[in-house]
Amino acid sequence: MKREKIIQELVLIILALLPVVYLFANWNLLPESIPVHFDLQGNPNGYGSRWVYVIMPLGLYLLMLALPKIDPRKANYDVFEGSYYKLRLILGIFFGMITVSVIWGIVNNSNSIQKFMPFSMFFLFMLIGNYLGNIRPNYFVGIKVPWTLNNDEVWTRTHKMAGKLWFWGSLIGMALYFVVDKMEYVFIPLLVILVVVPIVYSYVIFKKLE
Repeated sequence: MKREKIIQELVLIILALLPVVYLFANWNLLPESIPVHFDLQGNPNGYGSRWVYVIMPLGLYLLMLALPKIDPRKANYDVFEGSYYKLRLILGIFFGMITVSVIWGIVNNSNSIQKFMPFSMFFLFMLIGNYLGNIRPNYFVGIKVPWTLNNDEVWTRTHKMAGKLWFWGSLIGMALYFVVDKMEYVFIPLLVILVVVPIVYSYVIFKKLE
């Protein structure tokens, strides 16, 4: 089992290092300031240092590694250990692909990959939603509002509902991406639904149980 965990951790380390290696391989081809933020159409609307794309994957890896060790409810991470690893894997792949796509686009003077960023966000929410129902009470990962943090049953029921909502809602968003010209008309309302509905649901369940 220990060997398996070491291998899993090595996979995550490699995922964190690959985009950094790709960045340094193209370092001299990049301007000092590169896009670090994009609008819903995939167009850059914020710029920053190239070092952002070094800090982002490595910082994410270190943060996700540290959370189970500093969480007051660290014992619960053992319960959803498999799902937590998959979440780390999903986020590592996602941010690695974003980094590589941005660098590739700058080097090749193309924004074709960046246009798929709204689609990729829905895809990320869908994947996370697939494992959201397995997450047990903690202070860092999941839907952390007073009603879920103070009642384990509310937490469990909220995350099971939210997982289904995120999965199917994101699937609808991905489908609409190909038929809607203005993605903000889809992304913003769907994002509000994905975030607000679970919070309201958790409050309703909490009051019923109270």
